Amino acid sequence: MLGLPRVRALALLAALLALVASACAAGPRAPLAREGPPPPAEPGEVLAAFSAALEAGRFELAYALLSARWRARETPARLASDLEASGAVGPDAIRRVRALLAAGARPVVRGGEEAVLAVGEGEAARLVREGGAWRVDALE
Repeated sequence: MLGLPRVRALALLAALLALVASACAAGPRAPLAREGPPPPAEPGEVLAAFSAALEAGRFELAYALLSARWRARETPARLASDLEASGAVGPDAIRRVRALLAAGARPVVRGGEEAVLAVGEGEAARLVREGGAWRVDALE
């Protein structure tokens, strides 16, 4: 005779198998909707999204737009602390980038894999293409 714990285990196993079978029989489902808008496609759009995210304090969104090289040494929290530690310089640079983009300036694509937007005398925002997507690689 089967013991009560074993009967419960078999009943649970049968219920799980029925659940899996019904899920498989339901057929393919529509892909899950992504949260938020799709990633920007052009270097200027990426830079605009990055600077807007920083300005709004959305550091996780800004972090997601960084190059792999920059993400390897940053975190969203560190982006926030770096911006705070920069005093007026960081927010001023963000405003300059946003103003340039709003005025129609666009990063210049070089060789299809790098884009540069001159921000000021000797200063530039650099983007790189990684896996087909543009990412912010440097703010110099």
